[in-house]
Amino acid sequence: MKHIQLTQILLGYVRGRAQRARREGRNELGASALEWAIISAIIVGIAIFVANEIRTRVEQSTDELDGGTDL
Repeated sequence: MKHIQLTQILLGYVRGRAQRARREGRNELGASALEWAIISAIIVGIAIFVANEIRTRVEQSTDELDGGTDL
């Protein structure tokens, strides 16, 4: 859940900056694109971390089950 909250905070920040820039008549498309790229990289990193944790725990559980079923 903390990852979702962090993502929402980052998205709110980017949207707020874009709205401020539009009100001031500035074009910050390049900066906005960079921020989106950074946010995307963070989300991908979190997803990879979570997937790796799930894989590790499944492998540990499988090893425990395999070890306990030897006859």
